[in-house]
This record gives sequence, C-alpha cells and structure tokens, in this order.
Amino acid sequence: MGDNLAARPPFRRVAPGADRGAGGASPPDTLHTHDPAAEPVTAPPATVLLGEVFLPADDLAPAQARRILASTLDVWGLGYLLDTAGIVLAELVSNAVRHAGGRRVGVMLSRRLTLVHMSVRDGSRTPPCLVLTGRVPDTTGSTRGLQVVSALTYRWGTELLPGGKRVWAEIAV
Repeated sequence: MGDNLAARPPFRRVAPGADRGAGGASPPDTLHTHDPAAEPVTAPPATVLLGEVFLPADDLAPAQARRILASTLDVWGLGYLLDTAGIVLAELVSNAVRHAGGRRVGVMLSRRLTLVHMSVRDGSRTPPCLVLTGRVPDTTGSTRGLQVVSALTYRWGTELLPGGKRVWAEIAV
C-alpha cells in the first residue's frame, strides 16, 4: 500500500524558447521534472494523480483511508485540509463499506490547482441517497453522512461504472 503513496517529484512549466539542452525545444505546456538548482516551484501541475489504493471493506477502512489521505496531503503541502477532507473521505469509505456489500473499496486521490479530488469505488451500482431533512448530523454514526459531505465540499457526485460506482467529492484548496 505504501508504494502507491510514493512522493512524486515536483514539476515546473518550461517557458517557450527556454534552453532545453540537446533534446531541443518542447511545446510550451510540457511539464518537466524540476531541477532543485533551478527556480523554486510555485504551482503544482494541473493534475497530480495517485493510483487507486484498495482497502478491505471492513470497519478499519475509514481510518486506513484517512491515514493515506494525511500522508498524501502532507506531500502536497496541504496538511491544513486534513480535518475537513478526512471527515469527507471517511464518510465516503464508510458508506461504501456499509451499503455496497463488497469485499474491498478503491480509494483515489488527485490534486488540481484549486481542488483536492477524492473518490471511493465499490461494487454496487446503487447510487447513494442524500437525505435532505433535518439538520446536519454531528456524529459519524448517523445515516445522513452525505449531508456532511455536501456541506463540507465544493461539489460531489456519483459515476456509474460497469462493475459498480465511484462516489467522489472535491474540496477547494
């Protein structure tokens, strides 16, 4: 599992016409591995994607997903998002474990310039149900977890897949 979380080298955009050595010029939007001796990186690439991590669909899965998220956010320099993102990811994983009935769930994390994207894949094609009545619950044991997800995220949704579904959520950086 740790191999999926290996830190990626930072990237930088290469300005058009900049010296690229013997390899010649590359398109202006090409991302190149950052040379530590060069100028500091000020912005991440448009998307940094980790592979999908599969977790056993049991009561320990939400805590495992949160640990993976904490490590990933630290690598991305976004540790300050852990409280909010951790609640959201734990809720998505809990829902997959509780309602999908499979043996494992897949967790994917990606970062865009202004968003952290989290998704959880399971083997059920039944879409989640957002309960709109009552106030947002204070406990994780409630049945209104998607209210919490909806309240804490920029947006969230569901993608039906051939072998199940992916429920995703995005948090603004």
